[in-house]
Amino acid sequence: MLKILLEKMCHSGQLGDALRTAPGQVTAVYNTSAPQRALLAAALQQSTGRPVLYVTSSEALAARAAADMDMYLGAKGVCASLGAMDVLFTRAVSGQESVSRYLDMLSRMARGQIRALCVPVDALMQFCMPRETWWGKRISLRTGSVYEPQDLIRDLVKMGYSRLPMVEGKGQCALRGDIVDVYPQDLDRAVRIEFFDDEVDIIRLFDPLTQRSTDQTDEIILPPAALWLCEDASVSSAWREMIRAQLGMQAEAEEASADEESDDTLFSHLGGKQEYGVTLRRTLDDCDALDEGMVPQSLPLWASALKLPSAPLWDYFDQEPIVVLDAPDKVRDKCLDRMLGFEEDLKLALERGDAAGAQATLLTPWDALLPLLKKLPVVTCQDFLRGMAGLEPTLLCEFEGNAAGKYFSRMQDLKNDIARWLEEKYTVILCAGGVNRASRLEASLQELGQGAHPQLLIRPESLSQGFVSAALQIAVIADSDIFGASHVKRKGRERRGAGERIEAFTDLSVGDYVVHESHGVGIFMGTTRLQTEGTWRDYLLIQYQGHDKLYVPTDQFDRVQKFIGGSEEKPPQLNSLNSSTWDKQKKKVRASLQKLAFDLVRLYAERKNTPGFSFSPDTPWQTEFEDAFPYELTPDQETAVRDIKHDMESSSNMDRLLCGDVGYGKTEVALRAAFKCVMSGKQCAILAPTTILAQQHYYTMLKRFGEFPLKADVLSRFRPPKAQKATVAAVKEGKVDVLVGTHRLLSSDVQFKDLGLLIIDEEQRFGVAHKEKIKNLKKQVDVLTLSATPIPRTLHMSMVGVRDMSLLTTPPEERYPVQTYVMDYSDAVIRDAVNREVSRGGQVYFLYNHVQHIDLFAAHLRKMLPGVRIAVAHGQMKEGQLEDVMLDFFEHKQDVLLCSTIIENGVDVPNANTMIVYDADMFGLSQLYQLRGRVGRSNRTAFAYFTVRPSRSLSETAQKRLNAIREFTAFGSGFRIAMRDLEIRGAGNIFGPEQSGNVAAVGYDLYCKMIEEAVREASGGGSAVSEQSLPDTRVELKVDAYLPMEYVHDESQRMEVFRRISYIRSRADREDVIEELIDRFGDVPESVMTLIEVAHLRALCRRLHISRVNWHAGALVMKLENSAPVEQMYPLLMEADKRLLFSAGRDAALLFRDGRLSVPQLMHQLIPALEKILEELSASV
Repeated sequence: MLKILLEKMCHSGQLGDALRTAPGQVTAVYNTSAPQRALLAAALQQSTGRPVLYVTSSEALAARAAADMDMYLGAKGVCASLGAMDVLFTRAVSGQESVSRYLDMLSRMARGQIRALCVPVDALMQFCMPRETWWGKRISLRTGSVYEPQDLIRDLVKMGYSRLPMVEGKGQCALRGDIVDVYPQDLDRAVRIEFFDDEVDIIRLFDPLTQRSTDQTDEIILPPAALWLCEDASVSSAWREMIRAQLGMQAEAEEASADEESDDTLFSHLGGKQEYGVTLRRTLDDCDALDEGMVPQSLPLWASALKLPSAPLWDYFDQEPIVVLDAPDKVRDKCLDRMLGFEEDLKLALERGDAAGAQATLLTPWDALLPLLKKLPVVTCQDFLRGMAGLEPTLLCEFEGNAAGKYFSRMQDLKNDIARWLEEKYTVILCAGGVNRASRLEASLQELGQGAHPQLLIRPESLSQGFVSAALQIAVIADSDIFGASHVKRKGRERRGAGERIEAFTDLSVGDYVVHESHGVGIFMGTTRLQTEGTWRDYLLIQYQGHDKLYVPTDQFDRVQKFIGGSEEKPPQLNSLNSSTWDKQKKKVRASLQKLAFDLVRLYAERKNTPGFSFSPDTPWQTEFEDAFPYELTPDQETAVRDIKHDMESSSNMDRLLCGDVGYGKTEVALRAAFKCVMSGKQCAILAPTTILAQQHYYTMLKRFGEFPLKADVLSRFRPPKAQKATVAAVKEGKVDVLVGTHRLLSSDVQFKDLGLLIIDEEQRFGVAHKEKIKNLKKQVDVLTLSATPIPRTLHMSMVGVRDMSLLTTPPEERYPVQTYVMDYSDAVIRDAVNREVSRGGQVYFLYNHVQHIDLFAAHLRKMLPGVRIAVAHGQMKEGQLEDVMLDFFEHKQDVLLCSTIIENGVDVPNANTMIVYDADMFGLSQLYQLRGRVGRSNRTAFAYFTVRPSRSLSETAQKRLNAIREFTAFGSGFRIAMRDLEIRGAGNIFGPEQSGNVAAVGYDLYCKMIEEAVREASGGGSAVSEQSLPDTRVELKVDAYLPMEYVHDESQRMEVFRRISYIRSRADREDVIEELIDRFGDVPESVMTLIEVAHLRALCRRLHISRVNWHAGALVMKLENSAPVEQMYPLLMEADKRLLFSAGRDAALLFRDGRLSVPQLMHQLIPALEKILEELSASV
């Protein structure tokens, strides 16, 4: 497509000259709209082959330009946008997402992969390490390269990588024997390098979520993982200069050389200045990191103070770029404003002792930036010929064109314009904003008589705005022009492996409460290796009540789970090994679950057998309504919509649960169901737990239903009695198609003329009386229930045939990641953060969970932030008062909401993009995860500040929690822990609060196993295959079965390997575990292979109801339980293996004897015989 446009532009006189702008020249192009500017930039790149640096006044404009250029260039990944890095003069430990994005961009630019970069001007104000220095530090490896693994790890740490036991996120590395794992910032998978001595043997890519290799490659480039690096020779002087700079001692440093003043003298001198005590301690931490060969995270803030060589961002292109300035006067003004804000921040930081005067050069002002830009070819784009920001044009040209008209899906009007343009020899380009849309658009035009034409192109891409140029004979029509959407479409990004890895994650540590399925709750005391009868085995040590100890062989790890279900304040009670209490607890829970399961199965069957209304198939209006949604659905949303429509069109009533985290798109799915309901002549009711949520749903409906003749209304206490009465009457007469409201909808006076669909938002938050009314309503109409807390995928699978569910586990793409900071609380920093957000028209959530002092703190904030509108909200307020405050915040009548954790279940406020949490160490991971999800919901950068009082000494648990918060990514363990916690709450939402006691009694993992078995039994699957009914088989053989420390050293990984081995159930599982161990740790030692064989043998014996395997009188003896299928098994023994005999003594048993073989060899040959017996038994059932 660009080729056609490019040819027309090159032959258009002045525009053709603009494409040939030379270094040092400035071409001013006027009368341009945003998409025309993007087209011009794309044409510059294509005609010259040089990269383009597109500079705007805001991050949102840069992102829009990048999306438009993507469409014109037609090659994914060659155009990108990048925001400015945040500058915080405080000891804030920032999250890695924004840094990772920046590093990824530097690497891709250095590789020559980026041909167009769109940035706000403040991104150019921050200089980087010179490309030659930074990119010169990269490590290139290929198979056959010589590199000592220890040297590689040391060099990676110097390049900014964090060394950890296991690689889970970007910028991490790990060493295990002859294997090095590393996760570069510019790859979507991590790298596993296997050495043979000091030679690179194999290079593989692996998924950090599963830790399994996916592909093999011959060569890899590992770029630095930090923005700034310190040369080896400069380390000693660097930390010294940092201290001098920070405390304003540059003058003293010039008078006295470093050699004349010892380190001790310097520290003593500085330590005497009490006001600098905290600052000194922080800086020395960074010095220690430098001394140890690591790169401190604060180094970018000190680069200018340390006089490290620097270069502008465009230095990273592989050749000199062409600069396109989008509205240069606005770019300059933004630069000046940013500089004023920076100077104010620096001034306050200097007063706090958090900065040094030398840091004034951290940002480059416009006056210094302009001369550097002038050396490059510069093309300016503006509406009119004014505001050149100090640039003197050498060429002026007009890009004649007008904005395209708006069609709002009026296809006949569009067809008429296309026919006229084609007749006038125009090239017409239609952007549909999606592959499906493009197909439907083409079909619609063909129906109206507009067939294919060589000058008519229909593209699936999206464009922000269209234009028509008579001079170029071009008509570019955007999807927003055709369908009326107002946003650039973006695709969702699938969370890889969501729900799978979480299920296996244990994070078991010494001192944790655990549950053994046969013995109950104890305390995990670690692993130990014991020798019995000359052989070594690994055991888990669990302590019970009365200091009783239980040694659990690691092949039985599957019988032990971390106890989840209690709270830190109320730990579970330990069981006794000599008591029947645990068996009674399990029996009670099992009885409760069996009743629950049978009730669920009965209700499901009744509902499926009750005739309901069959909604009609999709109408053309349904297609138009769905096309008007400005984003592409995620895969999960598409599946959910398809399943819901199938349910609605069936002859029985729908009762579907739609689960998904905040912002995962439940509302859009629900609105499509509501629209389908109305298209069939039925009414729809949407029930919300709070007035504010009802209002938000109402606003969303008005926006989405705007172009269609649907009547939506709301019923809540915000409406005056007279209006409510009128709405009730209209609903009864059928004049209202969709009614949204609180429990007011359940009042007796609200009668629908023909209700077809009930949508319930967060049903678990309604009271008992309201739930009973909902229950009665459910029997009559189709029901869709929405839940914001996720549930475990395994639990979802076990409920198939009992409850229809759809899971949304694919988050929408985050165009701007939430920049997360963990820091000491400081009034100055909070003032800066609030003022910055308010100044850009945004709002702030301030979480302060001390309700008794919240009004005092509000007064403190109002004094500190004059002119900022601050509201207070907490759970002890009256319901009406609280909802009024929340509505005011939603309608932007307040700037800051100082609140308790009530906002966990609050309203969605896209304009609120800064979150401040006071005493962040007092919250759980899942709470902080959900709270952080409240921001970053719009097209601007969001900030989250997790603050801790400086005077508070943190426990080890709190410190780990804060570290996990900062590293919240799809790969981080903190994310998985948070998700696990949320899933527990999600399970409670499905089964009701009465089951919460059962979770607390037996622990979450065992509870999930028991509910799965209860559902299977209630559904007619029988209980014969129940895990709980199988014996706790013990394999007591004289074999060395253990995991050597030198093979897997890290304790958490050892626990993971033990658990993986204990879950072997089949030969496929066994091979999978062996393959994973070889992949991650190298060749499997003999003792580990034996441990795997023992686990496999145990699993087979359990299924055959064998309770014990031991060595006696030269044979493997397998004691059979009374429940063993002896009659069916006996005829199969000789067929499976002639050495396998049946012993019918006092204790029935199977014997396996071969005097020529050792015990491990005998065990190895017994396994296929037992597999064959099980296969025959299964076939005969």
